[in-house]
Amino acid sequence: EELSQVDKKLAHFYLELARPVLIVGNKIDLAETLDLEKWDGYVKQQLPGLHFAPVSFLSAKEGTNVAGTLGVLLELHAQAGLHVPTPKLNAFLQEARTRLVPRSRGRMPKVFYGTQIGTHPLSLVVFVNDVTLFRGHNYERYLANAFREHFGAPEVPVRIVFRDRQRAPRGEGSTGREPKERGDEITPPVVPDDERLPD
Repeated sequence: EELSQVDKKLAHFYLELARPVLIVGNKIDLAETLDLEKWDGYVKQQLPGLHFAPVSFLSAKEGTNVAGTLGVLLELHAQAGLHVPTPKLNAFLQEARTRLVPRSRGRMPKVFYGTQIGTHPLSLVVFVNDVTLFRGHNYERYLANAFREHFGAPEVPVRIVFRDRQRAPRGEGSTGREPKERGDEITPPVVPDDERLPD
């Protein structure tokens, strides 16, 4: 049975919430033959925004793979609860930006540093020179994919918020100079409690 428009709308809804999704196919007991790779490819093609989401096939009637499916749910919960120390996150960001630089006409996009602000969903704030250079580009998707692969959370969404770096004002307590741009030489800002996402 093909995926319906309701299925696709639900997928989009959970994608907007950045919630982990397990795509389940039921009633495999009614299928004489089942090409799991074919169906997995079909689902990922129909739901491209959830290309990272796992797919599980079961028979609720006969109990086939029910326990395995519940095990996948527990693994998704564990992945979404990942905590990444800020130094490790910044080392990753510096490595990621050397592999791919966002494309932009005119001003050069720059990634400075970032910090994790929440779990369930995994949420990051990344400070850049100009957020308008990062909105609507594929760089957010690239960074999320790279984050999942690097930190061992391959099957859950990552919410990334880009923000302009706040420059220190000239005057008291400021040298008037820009900080160095290497991630391990920048002290990440403290994110206020009211801006942190709840676990």
